[in-house]
Amino acid sequence: MDSLQVLFTVKCFKVSIAVLFGFDYFYQLEDEVTFIWSRRDCGVGKALFVPTRYIPFIIIPLTIMNTFAANLDSDMCEALLYILVVLEAVAITLSEVSFGLRAYAMWNRNKVVLIIYYCVGTAYTAALVFILQSFLPSVTYGESPLPIISGCYKTGASPIVFALFVVIMVTEAVTTTLTLYRAFRHFRHTPNALVQNMTRDGVFYCVTMFCMSVANVLVIFLVPVQYTDMIAV
Repeated sequence: MDSLQVLFTVKCFKVSIAVLFGFDYFYQLEDEVTFIWSRRDCGVGKALFVPTRYIPFIIIPLTIMNTFAANLDSDMCEALLYILVVLEAVAITLSEVSFGLRAYAMWNRNKVVLIIYYCVGTAYTAALVFILQSFLPSVTYGESPLPIISGCYKTGASPIVFALFVVIMVTEAVTTTLTLYRAFRHFRHTPNALVQNMTRDGVFYCVTMFCMSVANVLVIFLVPVQYTDMIAV
């Protein structure tokens, strides 16, 4: 019964995330059409926005399949895991690049800031590859304890994945620091709506991602392994 309760909670959480994503997408669709699709130009911003925005349309259905599909063997579960983790890593990385470019623009393309982000990006990429190479082979799947439980049943995983969220937290801290320092040092007396929006949105994004990373680390260490990917999506 404990296993059934755990998996029921995880399934409800993932369905809630899918519903929330759908609501968020349609809520912002009008703005997306106005500011993205109604413009014919194709710059770096749009090139980063489109995959970041639409990769979740692949991730969410695969997550639901991983959670609810019946008769999935361990090989299929492992394949789904690899695909999901890679897609999530790409989406997060693209969003990090987007907000890094915002901070870089706020610094008027300062070379020192560019060097900082080059070092952060290099360390981020190296750490990401190392952590995923260590984590993915450690994930194991087994038969569910009850026939009525569908989807992939995770039986083990290395806690090293927590380091991935620490790397994300460090990256967020760099972007937040650069954004806030520039805003308060150089723009606090300038009532510029664009700068205010860039500062507010950039800091809000970084703080949100930082808190989600902290939550994922706590989940990894404090609850059973079946919970570990509950909020990773």
